[in-house]
Amino acid sequence: MTIKLRQLAPLVAAGAAALAVSLAPSAGATPNPVDCLDKGGATMCQKNGHARIHATPPATSPQQSFGFNGIPMWVLG
Repeated sequence: MTIKLRQLAPLVAAGAAALAVSLAPSAGATPNPVDCLDKGGATMCQKNGHARIHATPPATSPQQSFGFNGIPMWVLG
């Protein structure tokens, strides 16, 4: 029983791929800390390659349509 090159090539390629995967350096992920800054109504958090801004509008009161004593303004002239 002889092994032909056509049958041996996939085995050699698979072995080379397995060797390359085993010798490859592992992914050395560095820590990426989040830096947050709070400025009243807005919070800005950022890290390498990403920034997030969360802004909240200030609370406002509804427009006043009546005068000082509860009388509509159009009555006063």
